[in-house]
Amino acid sequence: MLNVSVFCFLASYAVALVLELVRQRMDSPASRVGMLAFAAAGLVAHTMYLLLRASQTHLPPLLSSAHDWLLVLAWLIVVIYFGLSIRQRGLAMGIVVLPAVLAIVASSYFVTMAPSQLMIDFRGVAMLHASSLVFGIGAIVFGLAFSLLFLWQHWRLKRGALSSPGNGLPSLEALARMNRWSMLVAVPLISIGMLTGIGLALGSAEQPRSMTWSDPVVLGGLVSWGLMCFLLIRLMSQHRSMGRDVAWLTIASCSFLLVTIVGLQMITAAMGSKTVHGLAKPIASQPARETGGAQ
Repeated sequence: MLNVSVFCFLASYAVALVLELVRQRMDSPASRVGMLAFAAAGLVAHTMYLLLRASQTHLPPLLSSAHDWLLVLAWLIVVIYFGLSIRQRGLAMGIVVLPAVLAIVASSYFVTMAPSQLMIDFRGVAMLHASSLVFGIGAIVFGLAFSLLFLWQHWRLKRGALSSPGNGLPSLEALARMNRWSMLVAVPLISIGMLTGIGLALGSAEQPRSMTWSDPVVLGGLVSWGLMCFLLIRLMSQHRSMGRDVAWLTIASCSFLLVTIVGLQMITAAMGSKTVHGLAKPIASQPARETGGAQ
């Protein structure tokens, strides 16, 4: 039996980040090949882990638990990052995206691995809910990355700095445009995810409706959703470059959403509190976080 653990791909992504940082100082073929190799190795181990988890729980990873859902989110971000890194040699995306991936993967250690009965009973709507949030939050991460790169490029241009060997940042207008498109994708998907999630919770016969509106994960998500809608309106009102103020607003809103959705799940799991995502009837005994040979 194969023995794949979360630490396998977490370590691979960490090494890829170190090589990405080295590449910003001196762009050598060895650092680029090494970065892509470790990112690819992590992606392979990551994929194997999710497939093995699915075979254990007999559920798609998006529905099996908060632990697996976070890992699907990280997997999606790495796939997009890997594709961008191959297509655009000098784009310094990894120095922003990979830390987010490491944080998401690390946070999966601290959330529940038990499946939610709510997701099992309403699988079709639950799949729409989980997939909308994954793609929406994935777009949020890249919007955050584009905003940070915008501020970095603005700072470099203000100082009259030339491009470093491993850094071929797009223009401010291009970064603003990519950020705008990220939010145009993210906000509708987040909206679908939030509305279907509320519908799932209210439609459950096992959970009182009062619990839904007092659930910290639900409340935090609604506040974040409101901020994202405000951000989208602000972005749409900008006819030219998004400007530093909108970049900072994007960073604040996106960071708040990520901390709320991921952080509140970690806190409620640590406290043993019942939430919409933690109201679970395990299909089997909760497996160890190492999948495969060791149980």
